Amino acid sequence: MSEKVKLPKFICDGINDLKVELSIKATESPTEIADFMEKLNHVNSEIHSWIYYSTTNQWDLFDALRYGYEAETEPIYYVRFIQNNSHSFLNSSESDGLEISDNEETEYIKTKFTMPEILAIDPRYKAFAAPVEKVDVNEE
Repeated sequence: MSEKVKLPKFICDGINDLKVELSIKATESPTEIADFMEKLNHVNSEIHSWIYYSTTNQWDLFDALRYGYEAETEPIYYVRFIQNNSHSFLNSSESDGLEISDNEETEYIKTKFTMPEILAIDPRYKAFAAPVEKVDVNEE
């Protein structure tokens, strides 16, 4: 297998944390991989659900531990409060905090967020999240 297996970020974080905790650099034999997967399965309920309820995920994890892995890229969203309004996007900046304005991102103003970032700001904003690639910012 020439390319790394893509896994959700929380799985990669769990693998990396467990490797540090157990002082494991690499898992090579199928027995070592199975033992590691069993320990990983008990890290938390989110990881357990991802592993336990899908044989496809189990095989992906096995291949990832054997051949290498990387985190899937997280989707990026705008938080847009009013459709057809180009000045209704959530903006975040160090100096001004949160405000509603256009979607122009600068060195100082952030307008694109991951879902964990949105939920950390306010879980109610999830309802207004729109994938960046699906937003037509020219519609008025």
